[in-house]
Amino acid sequence: MKIKKAVLLVLISILFNLRAAAVVGLCDSVADIHAKQESVKKQLDQNSNELSGKMDEINQVYQKLSDLEGKKKETEQQITQTQTKLQQAQQEKKNRVRDAKERLCELQKRQGTNTSLSILEKSTSLTQWLRSMIALQRLQSVYNDSLAAVKQSIVDISQAKEQLQGYKSNLVSQERQVNDQKAVLDSQMSDLKKKIADGQSEMKQLADREQQAKAMEEAQKKAAEEEAQKQKQQQVQQTSTKTVDNSKAATSADNVSGSKTLTMSATAYSTEANGMGTYSATGINLKQHPSCVAVDPSVIPLGSIIWVSGYGVSVAGDTGTAIKGNVIDLHFATVAQSMAWGRRTVTVKILN
Repeated sequence: MKIKKAVLLVLISILFNLRAAAVVGLCDSVADIHAKQESVKKQLDQNSNELSGKMDEINQVYQKLSDLEGKKKETEQQITQTQTKLQQAQQEKKNRVRDAKERLCELQKRQGTNTSLSILEKSTSLTQWLRSMIALQRLQSVYNDSLAAVKQSIVDISQAKEQLQGYKSNLVSQERQVNDQKAVLDSQMSDLKKKIADGQSEMKQLADREQQAKAMEEAQKKAAEEEAQKQKQQQVQQTSTKTVDNSKAATSADNVSGSKTLTMSATAYSTEANGMGTYSATGINLKQHPSCVAVDPSVIPLGSIIWVSGYGVSVAGDTGTAIKGNVIDLHFATVAQSMAWGRRTVTVKILN
């Protein structure tokens, strides 16, 4: 009898350790996931702060562009006004030249071609002639000064126009540089937004994995309690060799009372096969955590902790186009293992 009890204890211990190993290998612990979440959150905060800084910079760039555009419009108005003044001055010059020609022609008609002699002939005295000549010279001097002033005005206005055009060209050059700066900032902001979106997506995946890890740990704890209780009961029972043999196949399937039991068809697959992805539908890295089962979510909810006869405790963490109804697909680390499994009828227990 003591030998039978010893054999029973050894079998129970082996089965429990195998199950625990399967649970640990399924996914990261809650503590590991929390550490990853903190790392991702820290990077998210850093990217968000950097994006906020870039937004301040881009706002300053937009303000510069607005100021430059205002200065350009003001300069264009000044150029237009200066051009109008230049045209008016040029017209004034033409008018004065025309008036001078007309006065000269009129004077020639009235007094002949030799103005000085004509004035002398009509003067009654030398004094009158001198006064007439001085008056004529003053009149000519005033006209010459007026025409010179108009010419200088044309020169000044032309120079002002050139300065305004140079200032406008400088504004256009500044605007081009600011637009280049804006393009760089836009590209940087786009990259940061993508990083933030990727980080948020990763945080969501980590939250899902955290729920799965918590469920796994709870199931493991419950299974351990059930196993301990069963061990205690078996220690006080009189068991036969037949009971010990039967317990080898039934202990894992019966360790959670009240769980849902299904009879299903189980195929197998491996991420090592050509064309297979690395991550499951729920984000489990199948290379790092090969214990995973593809299910029909309408039959077994994704994230459920399940026990499969001949496979052990795992998580319903994947889906497949061919996995419909009472069909599941078991993941194995190698293609050889999946081929060795083939297709079998199994008992499935949903533990949570």
